[in-house]
Amino acid sequence: ADHINHAGPDFILELSQRKLFATWNLIVGKEMTARSNFGCALHYYEQGILFIGRGGWLDDGVTIHHQLCLDLYEGAADASLAVRNDSLVKYYTEVIFQNVPFEDSLPAWITLMTSLESSGQHKRILDTGLTLIQRLNIDVPKPQPSPVELMKTMSTTIQLMSNFDVDRIATSHSADRCKRNSFKIFIRTLVAAFSLSSPYLPHLTCEMVRYSLQNNFYGVESSVAFAGFAFFNIVMKNDYAEAKYWANIALEILNQWPPSSVTVRVNWMVYGLIIVWFVPLQETKRRLLETYQLGMKIGSFSTSMYPLCFCSRIALLEGENLSVLHQSNSRDLKTMTKYNLHCAKLSVLDMVMIDELRGIDSNTFSMFNGSFGNDEKDIIIDAQLKGDNYLLGYAYQRRFFSVKKFSFRVDFFAISRCVSTVICL
Repeated sequence: ADHINHAGPDFILELSQRKLFATWNLIVGKEMTARSNFGCALHYYEQGILFIGRGGWLDDGVTIHHQLCLDLYEGAADASLAVRNDSLVKYYTEVIFQNVPFEDSLPAWITLMTSLESSGQHKRILDTGLTLIQRLNIDVPKPQPSPVELMKTMSTTIQLMSNFDVDRIATSHSADRCKRNSFKIFIRTLVAAFSLSSPYLPHLTCEMVRYSLQNNFYGVESSVAFAGFAFFNIVMKNDYAEAKYWANIALEILNQWPPSSVTVRVNWMVYGLIIVWFVPLQETKRRLLETYQLGMKIGSFSTSMYPLCFCSRIALLEGENLSVLHQSNSRDLKTMTKYNLHCAKLSVLDMVMIDELRGIDSNTFSMFNGSFGNDEKDIIIDAQLKGDNYLLGYAYQRRFFSVKKFSFRVDFFAISRCVSTVICL
């Protein structure tokens, strides 16, 4: 492939040969992707695209095959996402949107929403996700649901779940591609709703559960629905036993599938938001650290920053030496800044709290040359402008804990649950 690429497509006029050489580049690009060499993979996908040209989408029996175009552009978009080139992600996905039916465009929408997530554009993701979910013929109330409507939705979902065999849910293995992609759209939308503390969060969670049950779909993506449902049993119903039950169902579904970005997300949700109530903090920290390491290994860089961020907060709650914690957080913050700005801002707030507890002036903002503003107020203002209520809640929670001078350790989970309930409703 390298020899052919060096010659370039300009001197190859036969369409059959151009298709062949584009296919070679696709094969090598996939091989590089499997090796997590995403920069190299992007090069081969782009070379393949040069060989097919824009006319390849026509698929009229004379031009190059339509599916080959889709595979190359999807590969290029995914590789661009991995190397954090958001402008290329936007370009390649827009070409796909213009040339394929809606169902075939779902993977490209997922890639674009993931790109927006890593740059913190949660409002845009939520609006995009709600529009796509409507196009999938799933009910989305307008305007956003009220607390009374949310409790009613949750009650009807619980009633629906009582009609299904739980053992079958946990052990079924569904691989319907369209349904899996629909769930991935749901997942990205849920993450945005979580960051914005939108009332759509519990509503969409219940809709995911219904979709899974009514369509007999229990793929790895459906584990997100059951994990989310478990979380809302805590924050909305104060039912810890039911929450643990459905969290375990989510993990059982997850165990039927090979590791993926969904594995990272669900493990973070289950261990960081639910199981943390039932096991020692040290065990929670270990599970989250393993989840972070898994995410980095499989290339799920942005998502793996959430368990890493939670690890630092749990280490603080455990009573780890503050100077040691400051050093480890400084190192982790550099990684978060590279892959997920939203998590980086959460970690910056933790760093400020650690410095206050150490009794020193924080130099966190100067360490990153103003990337997060000049002080905590700049983060709060930015969160207000973006409607990022989760980040706002985290900032005010941090101020409360600092005032309490670490007496919050005993009451942390009770306080956190109150905050979570308020921002979700």
